[in-house]
Amino acid sequence: MSRFSRRRNLVHARHTAKLANEVARTLVKSKAGALLQGRNNRDILSLLVKANASEDEATKLTDEEMLAQMRYLTTHIHPSESSPNCDNRTILLAGHETSATSLCWILLELARHPEFQDRLRAEIRATEISSGRKYSSFTANDLDSMQYLAAILKESMRFHPALYQNYRQAAKDDVLPLSTPIKTASGQSLDNLPIPKGLKVILSIAAYHRNKDVFGKDADVFNPERWLRKTDEKRGPTLGVYGNLYFSSSSSPEILDVIIRLTFAGGIRACIGWRFALHEVQSLTVEIISNFELLPTPQLERLRREACLVMIPTLEGEELKGENLPLRVKLAQN
Repeated sequence: MSRFSRRRNLVHARHTAKLANEVARTLVKSKAGALLQGRNNRDILSLLVKANASEDEATKLTDEEMLAQMRYLTTHIHPSESSPNCDNRTILLAGHETSATSLCWILLELARHPEFQDRLRAEIRATEISSGRKYSSFTANDLDSMQYLAAILKESMRFHPALYQNYRQAAKDDVLPLSTPIKTASGQSLDNLPIPKGLKVILSIAAYHRNKDVFGKDADVFNPERWLRKTDEKRGPTLGVYGNLYFSSSSSPEILDVIIRLTFAGGIRACIGWRFALHEVQSLTVEIISNFELLPTPQLERLRREACLVMIPTLEGEELKGENLPLRVKLAQN
């Protein structure tokens, strides 16, 4: 039905999918032409075309698979399919929208909590002194060493996940073990669920991130301090690629992220660009907070979260204007 529906959002999705196909096809043609002319470019798309050209006919990608991979590499940040050769239309907006949207939510919470903003700005200044570099020249190690920056980002991505749900499709019949038994309508207790081949399982990342059994009784509260707690308690298995990491080798070794998140998914289908996305958001957050002070506006009383592949901020009554986050901005004093 989505192929023929005249709903505005589906019409737009089909239009952007068509554009993605055209861009991907142009890239494949361009990179293949350069390869035939002996130009060995080192960018990742050229390497993909070159590698596929040298493959055995039985194992090389088809034209459609190559286009899918091109769309994957040029737009992908968050995975939303179970196959690497899938049609990545769902990912079309994720390549840039997830990072941009995550940054919006981070700035919103910093505007709402000036005490968090001041503490982060103080950490930026302290890092400038300890590293001997201005914020604009921070290295990846400098950014990773900033514990409060990491706490702000992790809490914002937990509280406002840009990718609010994901799904996986079973490649074969399987059995899904449950951490907590559930009861059926007939009263039967189940500690696992049979998953037939082809079944799509929807994962609610937003619901998981508010799970009080995992994140505590204050799961519905924006609290960066939860990522700085010194504890040996472990809640649940390791699922995500970011929430369960040590801050860095230069951080206090006893501070371990034992709480997990699915912001970048997990397992073999985890986000391949999570480290790049993280550094991108780290750098932008430091740049903005170092120079500007953010304050809320009265319009935020009409703020709503709009689910449209990613969770974006909009204003009640102005949804058709798209992403909308009115904040007051003034120069930082220090």
